[in-house]
Amino acid sequence: MNVESLTSGAQLVDVTIPQLLSARRAERMDVPAYHQKRHGKWTAVTWKEYSDRVVSLAVAMQKAGLERGDRVAIMGDVAQEWLIADMATICSGAVMVGVYFTSSSEEVAYYLTDSGSTFIFVGSEVQLGIVMASGQADKLKKIIVLDPDWKGTGAAANVVSIKDFCGTAPVDTDAFLKEHSAKAKSSDLVSIGYTSGTTGFPKGAMLTHLSLLAGAHCVTTFTPRMKDWHRVVVFLPMSHTVARAQATTLPLIVKMVPYFGETSTTFAQTMIEVKPTYFMAPPRFFQRYATHILSRVHSGSAKQKQDYRFAMKIARKALDNRQAGGEPDPFIAGLFEVCREQIFRPLLAEVGLDELKVAYTSSAAMPPELMSLWQLWGLQLKECYGQTELVGANLVQMAEWPEAGTVGVPLRDPAWETVVLEDGEMITRGPGLFVGYWNKPEETKSALRDGWLYTGDVVEVGPTGLFKLVDRKKEIINTSNGKSVSPTQIENEIRHSPFISEAAVIGEGKKHLTALIEVDATATMEWAKSRDSKVATYADLANSEVVIRMIEEEVAKANARLARAEQIKAFRILPEELSPDTGVMTATRKKRRKQLHERYQALIDTLYDESEEKMIRSEMGM
Repeated sequence: MNVESLTSGAQLVDVTIPQLLSARRAERMDVPAYHQKRHGKWTAVTWKEYSDRVVSLAVAMQKAGLERGDRVAIMGDVAQEWLIADMATICSGAVMVGVYFTSSSEEVAYYLTDSGSTFIFVGSEVQLGIVMASGQADKLKKIIVLDPDWKGTGAAANVVSIKDFCGTAPVDTDAFLKEHSAKAKSSDLVSIGYTSGTTGFPKGAMLTHLSLLAGAHCVTTFTPRMKDWHRVVVFLPMSHTVARAQATTLPLIVKMVPYFGETSTTFAQTMIEVKPTYFMAPPRFFQRYATHILSRVHSGSAKQKQDYRFAMKIARKALDNRQAGGEPDPFIAGLFEVCREQIFRPLLAEVGLDELKVAYTSSAAMPPELMSLWQLWGLQLKECYGQTELVGANLVQMAEWPEAGTVGVPLRDPAWETVVLEDGEMITRGPGLFVGYWNKPEETKSALRDGWLYTGDVVEVGPTGLFKLVDRKKEIINTSNGKSVSPTQIENEIRHSPFISEAAVIGEGKKHLTALIEVDATATMEWAKSRDSKVATYADLANSEVVIRMIEEEVAKANARLARAEQIKAFRILPEELSPDTGVMTATRKKRRKQLHERYQALIDTLYDESEEKMIRSEMGM
């Protein structure tokens, strides 16, 4: 079967991952499967070398007691070893359990206990320490350290380096893959992907061969450009669905070559060196890149600024022209091409995006103004909707140069269906869906009903059939005066400001709405330092009068675009940047509202005058 010619995810119903790895080995033995940078040098790894390493590790795991259906956790930074461990686990018939490498020891204890993992791969000495502190280390058959430079001094008896674990004994890669391809069924469980846990303990989404492959195949329906060869930088944590597809499954079904940098912290440099042609990332990454580019523009010479302003005037006319439909004005189009080559492409090169051909954003709502800015710069950025439970995406902007503000239309694959219920919740079904939550039958029944995934997301469908994401169904705020408002929509309006990277709207049960604001350090710090001598650190921004007044003006701009019931009456600037380390954000920068409220409750209390409530409580003897 030529998987690159498939037109529907349903055609993968009898296909498995070891089968595809075996096919790639046979077809592209000496072609690079991926590239890894180590100690300042890039190295290409062929499909033969890759599959040999996978099978060598899989055989070692089986010798150490791994059986089909056993769970194997992987916790480590972005690297080729993560990919090899993932593929070795799947090809041996076991189940991969992804653990974010920033997880705490308490979280690791939960993942290991909930999944019942018997093996764990850890990226480095740091993750090893976290696992050892989890209280679960002695229950594991093996703890395998992926870092090739790890020396292993003083480690526990069940801790071993990946090099020592695999050994040097030769393996018959072709025979192994043939044997396990015959054993595997597309319905076999191969992965447990823990959701971000915005409402409590994470839920382990169970994924099969079909889930992973059909979910990845969705990307091929987005654009005909996916038939070309593509370079992709793997940068998100590899337990994340997007990174997993880019590293593990998409290279099996399209001409995609992953690149792994030294570490995730060197991501910016890796992007510049690789110049990816394919890039899918949450909006925050595009926001940071846009801020960097604008900073370069603002620090340029007077002539450079003048040229940029002229180019932007042409770009606005060209974008309006393209989005109006019909034949574009050749004169305007020609002028824009000159501007793109001479002004915009050099700016995009500053962040490594000048050779990008396919660009998508997902995971969170994209501010319309941010998307439009990238389109003005000549990057046809599009938005799609997906979640762990459907692996790929069921909504995507298909039109050329789409207008910002929607997540597009349902996937053009007859195997996928999308329906909007009377209360606005979107449900979907298709071959890439997860098959349930591990150890959570009640949650499974709630999310999966008669083959449909109840997404929990409220959408609106416009007259042209375009879907707009309104909010999470359970995150709609009900104020004390009976108004129901969407915090996400309001937060998007606030985040239009280049000085604001995140906002959290507060107001459940309150008379009016308020917000906690995270300012953008890149855009704000130098601006503030030049105006307030007391500003030295990020924490100082929260108390700087000039910063507070500036953010006040930015919030006022947002309020002007909002209905009265949606307007922010007061705000506080957070004294720290939001981070997964404090438990208030997921690894992909989704807000964990409950944890955020708990951490900043004292600050939230200062936003409301509760004198009336206190008076009533006193009167009632409470």
